[in-house]
Amino acid sequence: MAGVIAAVAIGLLLVAPGTQASAEIRPVPEAEGYEYLPGEPAIWGSVGGTVGAYYDKACTGGYAIAGDSGFFLTTAATCGWMIASDRSIRGEAGNYADVFATRAEDPTVLLKMRPGNNAYQIIVDPTTGSSPGSGMVQGWTRSVDQPVGLLVGKMGIDTGWTEGKVLGTAPGRFGELLLCTDAAASAGDVGGPVWRYDSNGLRALGTVVALTDAGGACYRPIQETLYHYGAYLPSFGPPQGRPSWGTFAPGMVAYQGTVNATYSGRTIDKGDDWRQ
Repeated sequence: MAGVIAAVAIGLLLVAPGTQASAEIRPVPEAEGYEYLPGEPAIWGSVGGTVGAYYDKACTGGYAIAGDSGFFLTTAATCGWMIASDRSIRGEAGNYADVFATRAEDPTVLLKMRPGNNAYQIIVDPTTGSSPGSGMVQGWTRSVDQPVGLLVGKMGIDTGWTEGKVLGTAPGRFGELLLCTDAAASAGDVGGPVWRYDSNGLRALGTVVALTDAGGACYRPIQETLYHYGAYLPSFGPPQGRPSWGTFAPGMVAYQGTVNATYSGRTIDKGDDWRQ
């Protein structure tokens, strides 16, 4: 089928192991033949609590990116209080991926899909199943081409498909700069894809990694994420290769408000459905 993202791998160091789950948690089945789409649930297993009372963090999955010998899914590092290589990620059909690695320079984290599952670069609203246009991503937009006032869309498991305008930049979790918007978002939407659909087709803009005090989404531009991981974005359009470090658009301003960029995700009981 056209659009299948071929298996490729980015060589990165694994991070420290995390907390062990208790025997009292609900079992989660293994996904088989899962077809992941950007915007679908990315629920972190056993991220906190005490023995016998573990909980999950319900977040949203972002784009698939690829390197020399593997492909990975992206989501927000703020979904987990500890980024651990044994942290399982589940969706509709059960566990489909595991946390693989992160970089201190970027607020995203890479997820490695488990064998027997696949990913398609087709954006979907997880709450309705709808997509902008065909949903097929034609490529990505440079940071410099994302100015103040640009209309963007985002997908997330809490508020679904929302749209808004770029308002300005704000510092993120590691001091990196994010683009903040007035596109509505809440805790479970972090990790989701930010996009724009216009005469150039459907294009990836970035990943939701923080929330504003006004309930808007802040995102890490996709160019910076690709640069830090030495990766490229598989798409249905012409190849764009691996980008260099980007710069923000002329006339960019600072966001006038506060931003939560440290810890997010919606808390749900271990093994529970992500729907509110």
